[in-house]
Amino acid sequence: MRTLRSLPYAVAAASMLAVALPASAQQLSIATGGTGGVYYPIGGGFAEMINNHIEGAQATAEVTGASVENMGLIMRGDADLALALADTVYQAYNGSGDFEGRQIENIRALASVYPNAVQLVTLAESDIESIADLEGKRVSVGAPGSGTELNARALLEANGVSYEDFTPQRLNFNETADAIRDGDIDAGFWSVGPRPARFLTWPPHATFA
Repeated sequence: MRTLRSLPYAVAAASMLAVALPASAQQLSIATGGTGGVYYPIGGGFAEMINNHIEGAQATAEVTGASVENMGLIMRGDADLALALADTVYQAYNGSGDFEGRQIENIRALASVYPNAVQLVTLAESDIESIADLEGKRVSVGAPGSGTELNARALLEANGVSYEDFTPQRLNFNETADAIRDGDIDAGFWSVGPRPARFLTWPPHATFA
């Protein structure tokens, strides 16, 4: 795999977070992500473990827009636990970046879930060799409210590129992979573990960079 930009993240790249729960709480809501991404099945696994091994507790994995939205759900008390990228959590806790003016101090990291990397992916025959080459292209920046879009914005800004320089598409992980394969977009950002299994479903000719 030749990714155009791959940034390893800290061990808490995707962490389960929580606010303090009242002692009487029995129902737990776990904010995850879209059904086509990684967070939802992971959250479902956590819910199953809680339901099977913690007497009196009933957990449910909730479909959400992922990291950024999940921080808001935690802040408002609409979720008890959440999965999120470490940099999204950092910004939320410190009131920086997309969370400037709305600091969320009542969050705590409970566990590191898996190592994560920001990746910009295109087909092998593409002429895209750098972020600057996205100008005039069709590019998925991640689903609305996702940590992927937060990461994409940060990388674009660091390279002097804005949404005005290309045609942004807000697609989730599976939608991005399918759109790249089918030629509906030219490139896409995502924040996942390296070499996602989604590409195993691609036909042999649809190699990716």
